[in-house]
Amino acid sequence: MSFSNSELENFAVKHGVTLDTVAPPNSEERHKALKQLLQNNDVPFPISQEKAGPYLDNSHKPFGIGTLSEEKIDLGEYQNHQDYDSLTFEEHLSWACLIKDQKETKERYACKEYLQGEDSFPIKGTTIPDYHFLNARLYQQTGWQLATVSTIIPSSLFFHCHRHRFFPVTTMMRSLGTDYLEEPDIGHDLAGHIATFTIPQVAQVMNNHGVAHEWISEQMRKELISAKTQEESERVTSEAEQLLLYAGRIYWFTVEFGLVMQENKMVAFGAGILSSPGETPYSIESPKATRILIDPTSDRDLLRLAATDYLIDEYQKTYFVMKDFESLSSITPERILSVIEEAKHIPHLGWRDIVEGDNVINSGAEAMTPGEKFQKLSQGRPIDEASKRVALRNLELAESQPDEAFALSPSGKLLLESILH
Repeated sequence: MSFSNSELENFAVKHGVTLDTVAPPNSEERHKALKQLLQNNDVPFPISQEKAGPYLDNSHKPFGIGTLSEEKIDLGEYQNHQDYDSLTFEEHLSWACLIKDQKETKERYACKEYLQGEDSFPIKGTTIPDYHFLNARLYQQTGWQLATVSTIIPSSLFFHCHRHRFFPVTTMMRSLGTDYLEEPDIGHDLAGHIATFTIPQVAQVMNNHGVAHEWISEQMRKELISAKTQEESERVTSEAEQLLLYAGRIYWFTVEFGLVMQENKMVAFGAGILSSPGETPYSIESPKATRILIDPTSDRDLLRLAATDYLIDEYQKTYFVMKDFESLSSITPERILSVIEEAKHIPHLGWRDIVEGDNVINSGAEAMTPGEKFQKLSQGRPIDEASKRVALRNLELAESQPDEAFALSPSGKLLLESILH
């Protein structure tokens, strides 16, 4: 969609942006800035001249995948590139407006580590960052790199990238005036996620999820090789997909939509929250949202995340508040696998549910008990898709034969009793 000059001016004024400041650097300016950056050795991850030379030489080409570490990934059909000179003025203006809108909400609601991390990267200006420069800066500060993708990618590939410390980024920028998107865009990937890589515990959790996903996928491959029938192959695939789904929920409620207690108040660190100027204050202040304090070192609380369904096309109904960042370090690949295995054997929760044992900070206006889903379903009353999925799954679980070979841990039994109470 194209806009007239007066419409562009109106957008800029509405968001406090001056059109003249939306001036993308030319190729010569970008090359000069990158050359200077690559010479900086006073960083946590210096770039060797062996890597820096070819990287600079190739910076005139569209950026695809970072080449500054020994790690490599294959994006296959999803590989894309950023051709910086093809970005439109409207895309840069949309970025500038989003950054301007985010500034106030981030300064008020983001955790201090996130704000400090943002200062390390060129993501607060009025033009979309050049991925060549941003990738080098990201590597210098964190050891992670960018991998440019064409669209929403399969979760298996997404977490494969995490396993090798690559972060998939898109080249699509939301249209002017758009706050919340279901799918990731440059505004989410860069203005939401990049600063979180400087929070060591969050970056490690992301990598740990990559390791856990790799283990699940490898076990699935082994079992598929030994499977003797089509039915057995389908069962193996289905069970692996379940585990990946439950692991993804832990990631969703922490890395994407996590809050944390800091100096006796709630602040945000989740990229899905902080990339949306609208959802940021909503997540912390709205009486409509439920907020539950959790301790990630507790298996019961981690299982609570794995067993909770959600939707992606609207603001979240429940936010989970970490007690501190240090506790996130306990979310190791081994614990992820242990918890999601238990999640297969217990009833699940919808994103509105509150159960006994939850440390509730705020009970949202749309909160419900687990039993209310079944009442709505049986009475034909309106029910959201996440709650409906959970209700149908739990009914199916109740009708199936109990798995006597699987013994729930004490934390699993505790959550099960809370759900059934």
